[in-house]
Amino acid sequence: MASTVKISVLLPKEESERFDEYCRQEGYKKSTLVARLIKEHLDKHAFHLQMDFLKKGERDHDGKK
Repeated sequence: MASTVKISVLLPKEESERFDEYCRQEGYKKSTLVARLIKEHLDKHAFHLQMDFLKKGERDHDGKK
């Protein structure tokens, strides 16, 4: 199993209630659906990590991360 990281999402009350009801009616776990939606969005936009730029301690020409 892949390692997982916990994230928090803040939604306006009305959107949260809509999301809760949607998940209830469709039988989704909220966390599973959020993870799936994020993955689908990143895949749709063909976004992939560029690991060379994410190495700890690596800085750009201005000295910033």
